[in-house]
Formats: sequence, structure tokens, C-alpha cells
Amino acid sequence: MFKLKRSPKISAALKAELDSDAAWMYPWQLTEDVVAPCPGTELPDVHRTRLEMMEPHVRRWLAANPQARALDLGCCEGWFAHRLLEWGADSVVGVDVRYVNIRRAELLRDHYGISPERLRFVHAGVHDTPADLGEFDIVLVLGLIYHLEDPIGALRVARRHARGHVLVESQLTELNGPIRHGLGVAGEFHETHTHWVAVHEPDEWQTDEGNVTASYGGIYSMIPNKAGLLGAMQVVGFGDLHILEASEGHNAQYTGGHRLMVAGCAI
Repeated sequence: MFKLKRSPKISAALKAELDSDAAWMYPWQLTEDVVAPCPGTELPDVHRTRLEMMEPHVRRWLAANPQARALDLGCCEGWFAHRLLEWGADSVVGVDVRYVNIRRAELLRDHYGISPERLRFVHAGVHDTPADLGEFDIVLVLGLIYHLEDPIGALRVARRHARGHVLVESQLTELNGPIRHGLGVAGEFHETHTHWVAVHEPDEWQTDEGNVTASYGGIYSMIPNKAGLLGAMQVVGFGDLHILEASEGHNAQYTGGHRLMVAGCAI
């Protein structure tokens, strides 16, 4: 089983990142005494909940395929990519739009003694993910689609690279009842239970060093309701959809129905 080989020392380049003003997404335990400064208490709790919800399923998938390749879309600093290696993936590729995240991810990979052959990072927006990366046995899409103007296009990218399992996690809207809408005929209306809400994410986040917990900035991001997320996953070619249930003690966004994690398979 893969084991992290955490370095007892922090490199000068990694220390410079720790001393910078740019926020960290994950509370990395770098040495016995040094933890990366992840803001607030909610974000670490979201990460913990995601991990506890997904780990049993991912471990089971990996146990059945010890040569599995995994892809983490919107990987940020690569924290879940590391977890995939710990749980049994043979190799992992992480893709992220912010260069600061890729820079940190590579420094962390070196800090933990992981070879680039096993853990590779690609600087690209999700819609620009290189097609030649190939297919993967597990694809993660965690905390990503609700920060995009074209979330369904991002799910199509995930499907293009998936030959096995997918995990999609998203913020949700509260509205699950029908919305009435027109469709080309005056006085004729239809109802749908699948819908998305547009949220403006400010222009000042449109920088490489911007808010790493938000979109790349300057866009209208699209947040689905539960039916909208499930419907989009089906439309792009994921089947056997299974909602991962939150448990007591998990973050309140999950137990309250404001976030959702869905497992599926490429079909």
C-alpha cells in the first residue's frame, strides 16, 4: 500500500508559499508542527465530510482494480489526488486552472516524496483539459461545477475521460418543486423539476492569486438543484447513479440537503 513519506524539512520554495498572502484550500500537515493555513472552520469540515462519504466507495473500486488510473478535475492543491494514491490508485492526474495551485501541488508532491510518474499535474481549465490524457478508471469532480458558466460541458469533459466510476459533488439550490416556463408558443406553458440558478462571481476574483474557494472570477456560475444535477449526469452519459448519504456529524450543508455527492459509471 502506498504510504506518504513526509519530509521532516520544508523546502525554501514551499516555505515561500506558506509565507505568501494567497489562501490555502487544504490544511496540509507538512511537519509535526507546521500545518498549511486553511481559512476558517467550515472549509476543513467540508473536506472531512467529503472524505468520509467517498472513501469507502473509492477504496472498494480501487481494490477491484489495483492498476487504476484516476483523474481529479479542479484538483486545487491536489489533496484528494493524494488520498486516491493512499487508497490504492496506481497513478493520478490533477487538473486545475490556477497556476498557484499547480505550483503548490508540485511542491507538495515533492515534499511527500511522490514521483511525477505517479502524480502528475496539468495547468488547464476544465474545458481545456487535454484530450490526450486518455481514459481513467475513477474521475473526481468535487466542488467544481457550481463555479462554472458551462457546468454541463464540464461534466461532458469528465465523461470523455471516464471509463469507469465518477464522483460529482456540488452545491445545490433549495428549490425542488416545479418551475413554469414558456417554450415557443404564446399562452402555452410547461413545468420542469430540473433547474439551475445563475450567481455572479465578482471580477476581482479573476486573478491567479484570487479567492481559491470560488470561481476563477468574472462569470455567472450555475448552481443546480438535485434533479438538475442528476439529469445533467444522465444526459452526458453517466448511469447507475447513486447518492452518497451524509451521516450524523457530517457538515450541515450535506445533512441539510444544500450539497450533494453522486457516484456514477460511464455508460
